[in-house]
Amino acid sequence: MSIKFTRTVRTSNSESYALFQDDQNVGSLDIHFSDCVYGTLIFAKEFSNEEQQEIFAQIEDELVDPVPRADFIFSVYQGKEIGMYSDSITEEDRAYEPVKKRDLEDISKLVKSAVGKKRNIQGKLTEHISVEFFESLGYRAKRGDSELDHMKIDVVAESDEELVLVQVKSGSIGLKQIENAVESISNYPSSKQNVAAFIANDFPVRAESLRKELGCKYGMQIQYYHTYQVLKNLPEYKSSL
Repeated sequence: MSIKFTRTVRTSNSESYALFQDDQNVGSLDIHFSDCVYGTLIFAKEFSNEEQQEIFAQIEDELVDPVPRADFIFSVYQGKEIGMYSDSITEEDRAYEPVKKRDLEDISKLVKSAVGKKRNIQGKLTEHISVEFFESLGYRAKRGDSELDHMKIDVVAESDEELVLVQVKSGSIGLKQIENAVESISNYPSSKQNVAAFIANDFPVRAESLRKELGCKYGMQIQYYHTYQVLKNLPEYKSSL
Protein backbone atom coordinates (compact mmCIF):
# COMPACT_ATOMS: atom_id res chain seq x y z
CA MET A 1 0.00 0.00 0.00
CA SER A 2 1.27 3.46 -0.90
CA ILE A 3 -0.09 6.84 0.11
CA LYS A 4 0.48 10.00 -1.92
CA PHE A 5 1.10 13.12 0.18
CA THR A 6 -0.10 16.30 -1.52
CA ARG A 7 0.89 19.52 0.18
CA THR A 8 -1.95 22.01 0.61
CA VAL A 9 -0.37 24.64 2.87
CA ARG A 10 3.21 25.60 3.70
CA THR A 11 4.59 28.23 6.09
CA SER A 12 8.11 28.78 7.41
CA ASN A 13 7.63 26.21 10.20
CA SER A 14 4.59 24.12 9.29
CA GLU A 15 3.01 22.16 6.46
CA SER A 16 -0.36 20.55 5.75
CA TYR A 17 -0.95 17.57 3.48
CA ALA A 18 -3.91 15.76 1.97
CA LEU A 19 -3.47 11.97 1.88
CA PHE A 20 -4.54 10.14 -1.28
CA GLN A 21 -4.88 6.44 -2.02
CA ASP A 22 -5.78 5.62 -5.64
CA ASP A 23 -7.00 9.22 -6.14
CA GLN A 24 -9.27 8.97 -3.09
CA ASN A 25 -8.74 11.47 -0.27
CA VAL A 26 -8.21 9.27 2.79
CA GLY A 27 -7.00 11.77 5.36
CA SER A 28 -5.00 14.85 6.27
CA LEU A 29 -1.74 15.55 8.05
CA ASP A 30 -0.58 18.77 9.74
CA ILE A 31 3.10 19.04 10.71
CA HIS A 32 4.77 21.71 12.84
CA PHE A 33 8.57 21.98 12.80
CA SER A 34 10.21 23.12 16.05
CA ASP A 35 13.04 21.51 18.04
CA CYS A 36 10.67 18.55 17.86
CA VAL A 37 8.43 17.66 14.93
CA TYR A 38 4.75 17.65 15.92
CA GLY A 39 2.02 16.17 13.74
CA THR A 40 -1.74 15.67 13.72
CA LEU A 41 -2.94 12.86 11.45
CA ILE A 42 -6.65 12.41 10.69
CA PHE A 43 -7.84 9.33 8.81
CA ALA A 44 -11.01 9.81 6.75
CA LYS A 45 -10.99 6.09 5.92
CA GLU A 46 -10.74 3.13 8.27
CA PHE A 47 -7.36 1.38 8.07
CA SER A 48 -6.22 -1.81 9.76
CA ASN A 49 -3.44 -1.64 12.35
CA GLU A 50 -0.96 -3.00 9.82
CA GLU A 51 -1.99 -0.41 7.23
CA GLN A 52 -1.70 2.36 9.81
CA GLN A 53 1.83 1.25 10.69
CA GLU A 54 2.75 1.34 6.99
CA ILE A 55 1.43 4.88 6.72
CA PHE A 56 3.30 5.97 9.86
CA ALA A 57 6.52 4.53 8.43
CA GLN A 58 5.93 6.30 5.12
CA ILE A 59 5.34 9.63 6.89
CA GLU A 60 8.57 9.23 8.82
CA ASP A 61 10.59 8.16 5.77
CA GLU A 62 9.28 10.77 3.32
CA LEU A 63 8.41 13.80 5.44
CA VAL A 64 10.16 13.66 8.80
CA ASP A 65 13.52 11.86 8.48
CA PRO A 66 15.25 14.69 6.54
CA VAL A 67 14.57 17.14 9.40
CA PRO A 68 16.95 17.23 12.44
CA ARG A 69 14.83 16.91 15.58
CA ALA A 70 14.82 16.04 19.27
CA ASP A 71 11.67 13.96 18.85
CA PHE A 72 8.79 13.16 16.49
CA ILE A 73 5.42 13.39 18.22
CA PHE A 74 2.07 13.10 16.49
CA SER A 75 -1.55 12.43 17.36
CA VAL A 76 -3.82 10.22 15.26
CA TYR A 77 -7.59 10.56 14.88
CA GLN A 78 -10.28 8.72 12.94
CA GLY A 79 -12.83 11.11 11.47
CA LYS A 80 -14.84 12.22 8.48
CA GLU A 81 -14.29 15.41 6.55
CA ILE A 82 -17.45 17.51 6.40
CA GLY A 83 -15.97 19.91 3.87
CA MET A 84 -13.49 22.74 3.41
CA TYR A 85 -13.73 26.45 2.79
CA SER A 86 -11.29 28.97 1.36
CA ASP A 87 -11.64 32.39 -0.22
CA SER A 88 -9.30 31.38 -3.02
CA ILE A 89 -8.46 27.64 -2.95
CA THR A 90 -10.95 25.33 -4.63
CA GLU A 91 -11.39 21.64 -3.87
CA GLU A 92 -9.67 20.86 -7.18
CA ASP A 93 -6.67 23.01 -6.25
CA ARG A 94 -5.90 20.92 -3.17
CA ALA A 95 -4.00 18.33 -5.20
CA TYR A 96 -1.89 20.83 -7.11
CA GLU A 97 1.52 20.53 -5.44
CA PRO A 98 3.09 17.20 -4.43
CA VAL A 99 5.94 17.23 -1.93
CA LYS A 100 9.45 17.71 -3.35
CA LYS A 101 12.69 16.44 -1.82
CA ARG A 102 14.22 19.90 -2.30
CA ASP A 103 11.53 21.42 -0.08
CA LEU A 104 12.41 18.98 2.70
CA GLU A 105 16.10 19.80 2.35
CA ASP A 106 15.30 23.52 2.64
CA ILE A 107 13.25 22.93 5.80
CA SER A 108 16.02 20.71 7.19
CA LYS A 109 18.56 23.54 6.80
CA LEU A 110 16.15 26.06 8.29
CA VAL A 111 15.38 23.92 11.34
CA LYS A 112 19.03 22.95 11.88
CA SER A 113 20.19 26.58 11.91
CA ALA A 114 17.34 27.75 14.11
CA VAL A 115 17.23 25.01 16.76
CA GLY A 116 20.38 26.06 18.66
CA LYS A 117 19.38 29.73 18.65
CA LYS A 118 15.80 28.94 19.66
CA ARG A 119 16.86 26.71 22.56
CA ASN A 120 19.22 29.36 23.91
CA ILE A 121 16.58 32.11 23.70
CA GLN A 122 13.89 29.87 25.16
CA GLY A 123 16.17 28.85 28.04
CA LYS A 124 16.89 32.46 29.00
CA LEU A 125 13.21 33.36 28.68
CA THR A 126 12.22 30.42 30.89
CA GLU A 127 14.61 31.63 33.60
CA HIS A 128 13.12 35.13 33.42
CA ILE A 129 9.58 33.73 33.68
CA SER A 130 10.64 31.52 36.60
CA VAL A 131 11.83 34.59 38.49
CA GLU A 132 8.40 36.19 38.02
CA PHE A 133 6.72 32.94 39.05
CA PHE A 134 8.50 32.81 42.42
CA GLU A 135 7.80 36.50 42.94
CA SER A 136 4.11 35.70 42.39
CA LEU A 137 4.44 33.14 45.23
CA GLY A 138 5.69 35.85 47.58
CA TYR A 139 9.45 35.29 47.31
CA ARG A 140 12.19 37.77 46.46
CA ALA A 141 13.67 36.22 43.35
CA LYS A 142 16.49 36.78 40.87
CA ARG A 143 18.46 34.84 38.30
CA GLY A 144 21.39 32.89 39.72
CA ASP A 145 24.83 34.47 39.41
CA SER A 146 28.05 32.91 38.10
CA GLU A 147 29.07 31.43 41.48
CA LEU A 148 26.09 29.06 41.20
CA ASP A 149 26.89 27.93 37.65
CA HIS A 150 28.73 24.82 38.83
CA MET A 151 25.57 23.78 40.69
CA LYS A 152 23.45 24.46 37.59
CA ILE A 153 21.20 26.76 39.61
CA ASP A 154 19.27 29.20 37.42
CA VAL A 155 17.06 31.11 39.88
CA VAL A 156 17.41 32.05 43.55
CA ALA A 157 14.27 32.83 45.57
CA GLU A 158 14.22 33.94 49.21
CA SER A 159 11.78 34.47 52.02
CA ASP A 160 12.56 35.31 55.64
CA GLU A 161 12.96 31.61 56.46
CA GLU A 162 13.84 29.89 53.18
CA LEU A 163 16.46 30.00 50.45
CA VAL A 164 15.04 28.29 47.36
CA LEU A 165 17.61 27.27 44.74
CA VAL A 166 15.90 26.52 41.45
CA GLN A 167 17.00 24.50 38.43
CA VAL A 168 15.00 25.37 35.31
CA LYS A 169 14.62 23.13 32.25
CA SER A 170 12.78 24.21 29.10
CA GLY A 171 12.22 20.51 28.28
CA SER A 172 12.50 17.34 30.38
CA ILE A 173 14.66 16.74 33.44
CA GLY A 174 16.35 13.46 34.38
CA LEU A 175 16.53 11.63 37.71
CA LYS A 176 20.31 12.00 37.87
CA GLN A 177 20.05 15.76 37.32
CA ILE A 178 17.59 16.02 40.20
CA GLU A 179 19.77 13.89 42.47
CA ASN A 180 22.96 15.85 41.72
CA ALA A 181 21.25 19.21 42.22
CA VAL A 182 19.68 18.20 45.54
CA GLU A 183 23.02 16.98 46.87
CA SER A 184 24.72 20.26 45.88
CA ILE A 185 21.93 22.38 47.35
CA SER A 186 22.02 20.44 50.64
CA ASN A 187 25.70 21.44 51.01
CA TYR A 188 25.20 25.08 50.06
CA PRO A 189 26.09 27.33 53.03
CA SER A 190 23.13 29.40 54.18
CA SER A 191 21.68 30.78 57.40
CA LYS A 192 18.20 29.90 56.12
CA GLN A 193 16.50 26.61 55.36
CA ASN A 194 17.67 25.42 51.95
CA VAL A 195 14.97 24.27 49.53
CA ALA A 196 15.58 22.58 46.17
CA ALA A 197 13.11 23.42 43.41
CA PHE A 198 12.80 22.26 39.82
CA ILE A 199 10.79 23.68 36.93
CA ALA A 200 10.42 21.56 33.78
CA ASN A 201 7.98 20.53 31.08
CA ASP A 202 8.22 16.86 32.01
CA PHE A 203 9.40 14.89 35.04
CA PRO A 204 10.36 11.18 35.03
CA VAL A 205 7.87 8.59 36.28
CA ARG A 206 10.04 7.93 39.36
CA ALA A 207 10.48 11.62 40.19
CA GLU A 208 7.94 11.55 43.04
CA SER A 209 9.49 8.54 44.78
CA LEU A 210 12.95 10.07 44.31
CA ARG A 211 11.73 13.28 45.94
CA LYS A 212 10.70 11.31 49.04
CA GLU A 213 14.00 9.41 49.15
CA LEU A 214 16.14 12.53 48.79
CA GLY A 215 13.98 14.52 51.19
CA CYS A 216 14.58 11.91 53.89
CA LYS A 217 18.27 11.52 53.04
CA TYR A 218 19.13 15.24 53.15
CA GLY A 219 16.38 16.47 55.48
CA MET A 220 15.23 19.18 53.11
CA GLN A 221 12.17 20.20 51.15
CA ILE A 222 12.13 19.46 47.40
CA GLN A 223 9.63 21.17 45.12
CA TYR A 224 8.55 20.25 41.57
CA TYR A 225 6.75 22.69 39.28
CA HIS A 226 5.52 21.77 35.82
CA THR A 227 5.64 24.48 33.17
CA TYR A 228 1.84 24.47 32.93
CA GLN A 229 1.65 25.44 36.62
CA VAL A 230 3.96 28.39 35.98
CA LEU A 231 1.86 29.48 32.99
CA LYS A 232 -1.34 29.16 35.00
CA ASN A 233 0.06 31.83 37.34
CA LEU A 234 1.49 33.86 34.43
CA PRO A 235 -0.93 33.33 31.50
CA GLU A 236 0.58 36.25 29.57
CA TYR A 237 3.56 34.00 28.74
CA LYS A 238 1.56 31.11 27.27
CA SER A 239 2.69 31.86 23.72
CA SER A 240 6.36 32.09 24.77
CA LEU A 241 6.98 28.54 26.05
